[in-house]
Amino acid sequence: SAGRDWMIEFLKANGDLVDVVTVHRYPYWSATNEPATFEQMRAYAAALEAEVAYLRALIQEHTGRDLPIAITELNSTPTSVMGQPASPDSHFNAIWYADVLGRLMNADVWMANQWVISQRSTGLGLINGFTIRPTLYTFRMFKHFGEEQVYAASGVEGVTVYAARRDDGALAVMAINLGEAEQAVTIDLAGVSPVEAEVWLLDKEHSAESLGVQPWPADGAVTLPAHSVTLYVIP
Repeated sequence: SAGRDWMIEFLKANGDLVDVVTVHRYPYWSATNEPATFEQMRAYAAALEAEVAYLRALIQEHTGRDLPIAITELNSTPTSVMGQPASPDSHFNAIWYADVLGRLMNADVWMANQWVISQRSTGLGLINGFTIRPTLYTFRMFKHFGEEQVYAASGVEGVTVYAARRDDGALAVMAINLGEAEQAVTIDLAGVSPVEAEVWLLDKEHSAESLGVQPWPADGAVTLPAHSVTLYVIP
């Protein structure tokens, strides 16, 4: 009501007492439950790392310390919207959420908490009664990801890529296609010459399913389905 920035004033008053700075993040709120569009969702994901960098700069400026950042509630909207192409219970939300988690990893966010596990009256829950909603499968994809992040970057519009080394020594490469059409891309692996990879797929026809061990293309050329997350586990 006084026109002051809540986070700045909080850090000024309490910065010496804080161990972790936490926020809740829902980029799309509508008083009329208007759903987000694919374009809005993609734009938010692309801006996320800059948002975290801004918060990190505020923390440094007002506390003189570099404190861990946690997003202790995270989803696309806090409203009751459901049954829409890009609402929280949609397939696209699952693909978007995978990209968001990857970007938070790049931004060195300490913790991110999905909101919420089970809910019947909105699209927010990962399950609705006995029905699994698509975003639950996002977490099943990350179950096969690694613990030690490896540098990865994409030069293809609408495609992001993340990589990690697993405890068993395998390299996990997660390629995300946020676009509405399939994408033919080339995956270059510096210092690695694989012959095969176990492939996991989350798209409209596959719910975080293993496609088995497949030969690795000599030129690294792969096709990513529309609105998909593909994980390559390379021994």
